[in-house]
Amino acid sequence: MFSRTPSLLALRAFESAARHSSFTAAAHELHVSQAAISRHVRALEEALGRPLFRRLHRHVELTAPGKRLAGELAAGFALIGRAVEAFRDTPVRRLRISVEPTFAARWLVPRFGRFTAAHPDIEVDLESSEEIRAVGRDTDIAIRFLSPTTRKPKGHARKLFSYFGFPVIATGSNALQARRRADADVLSYRLLHDDDGSAWRRWFAVTGLTGYDQMKHLHFNDYSLVLTAALRGQGVALSAPFYVRSQLRLGRLMRIGRTSVRFGEYWLPEAGDRGTAKSRAAFTYWFDREAKNLVKAQSVLPAAAT
Repeated sequence: MFSRTPSLLALRAFESAARHSSFTAAAHELHVSQAAISRHVRALEEALGRPLFRRLHRHVELTAPGKRLAGELAAGFALIGRAVEAFRDTPVRRLRISVEPTFAARWLVPRFGRFTAAHPDIEVDLESSEEIRAVGRDTDIAIRFLSPTTRKPKGHARKLFSYFGFPVIATGSNALQARRRADADVLSYRLLHDDDGSAWRRWFAVTGLTGYDQMKHLHFNDYSLVLTAALRGQGVALSAPFYVRSQLRLGRLMRIGRTSVRFGEYWLPEAGDRGTAKSRAAFTYWFDREAKNLVKAQSVLPAAAT
């Protein structure tokens, strides 16, 4: 008996020679020399410890073990051939998706394996970028956050959900273990930003608080950095429930005050061409199902932490 499976080349050479009853014909079929076929068959016989052919003057004949092996290999290679043809006949569908970075990192990518598993025939190019890609030219689908002052996208686009946020801060220090039920408690900490200050100004306007300009500020160019800074106790951040629910539940973050403010909306613009229609439909159907809990989290905001 052999200790490991013989090489695929040896098995293929033997199967072809057995089917043609000729080393020469097998060499022509596999585009190798007759000597190469002979070497592969001899190596296979040595690995199996038994002769597979009887070498006659002008042709070869299979031995009884050779006939059994040839039958099994013929069935196996036929199965491989059918699998290759089936794959060749299945067109690969491609889908380009452009997603706002924070939404991609915090919500979409952790769930995206379920989409690729359900649709292995769709080859996805997922780009995370703040730049607005031209839908139809640069991307097939986009997921974008639009502030109240941003113009709504034209063409094939639909609103996904509104974005509400409230202040959150790390719970690590003793000073933060006290109750923080009042909006005015925000005034004790540095404000963390990923924009020009518009979001915090909107929250201050809704609460009626003053003193925004006198506060300390820390600006970042990415919202993930804002949340990291908040978790490190470097200030207070504005966030949505679906971004920080797990940190709130684990007690790593706590909510300050009771006021939640609508900061904008998430939209899904998509191309209108027929070439990607099925792929786009598959993604939007999957997304809508996955987003049910996300929308629910937005509609039922958690109470202030204690």
